[in-house]
Amino acid sequence: MGQFTLALLSAFLLLLLFPVAEAADADADDGLTSPSSSLLSLKLKDSMNLHTMLSRAADLSRQGRELVAGNDLSTDRHSQKEDAMNRRLGSCSDKLDKCKSNLKTCEKEAAQPTFLFTQMADMCKLKRKTDGKGEIYYEWSSKDMDDETYVFSDRPYRIAETMTTEDFFDGFDDMFTKLNGGKPNGAITFRHKNTDKFEGPLISVIVEAAYKTDGGKFVYKLRQSKDQETVNALDEFFDSKDNGDFEEYEMCSLFIDNGELTQTSQGSWWLSG
Repeated sequence: MGQFTLALLSAFLLLLLFPVAEAADADADDGLTSPSSSLLSLKLKDSMNLHTMLSRAADLSRQGRELVAGNDLSTDRHSQKEDAMNRRLGSCSDKLDKCKSNLKTCEKEAAQPTFLFTQMADMCKLKRKTDGKGEIYYEWSSKDMDDETYVFSDRPYRIAETMTTEDFFDGFDDMFTKLNGGKPNGAITFRHKNTDKFEGPLISVIVEAAYKTDGGKFVYKLRQSKDQETVNALDEFFDSKDNGDFEEYEMCSLFIDNGELTQTSQGSWWLSG
């Protein structure tokens, strides 16, 4: 910008000389002499120098205009970059808010206690059956289960509750859903009725629970994963030649892994859903 200003000043000073030159021409016509008349005697070389100075001034003026235009373009580009950066910052801010919201949800879910369940029966039966597709499945059932199911929280909570066993069976599908991990694992211990030998534990997934009012019995449908089979396979409990696909046990206990309960306004815990 300093060169641009200097060029303009030089051009302005040179232009001031032309009125002086015109006055000198007038004095010469009148036969008068003046200090300014020396301009009339400029040699060709001096004239060329003057032309060069004027051309240089014009070039500097053009360069100054281009510099100003370039600064304007640079300002526009900077503004565009700043707008793009602001949009990115806004997007990042939205994502951060979403992450914070998800984190609060996870923290709330993590703070929610989960519960394990214990059930007992004087007598129980284990059956091996075949469905309409020819696939084998297993049932555990009892007609004399304890009326109460005992509930205790997983750590770090120290909560203990009871609920009726019938309520547990009625709320089984609502308590164990795909959204919270699917059907529960269970471990069953018992003593064989004929040998008085404790057997088990039978570890399996409890895929279905039902209370059959017509027969007055509680029924669990069972299946095992590959890992569970390596401990005690369900088929190994059917080794009696007398009963085949049926075994009867006594002193039966069931341990079922964690489900979710909802705290009531009175402070107790009850079935979710």
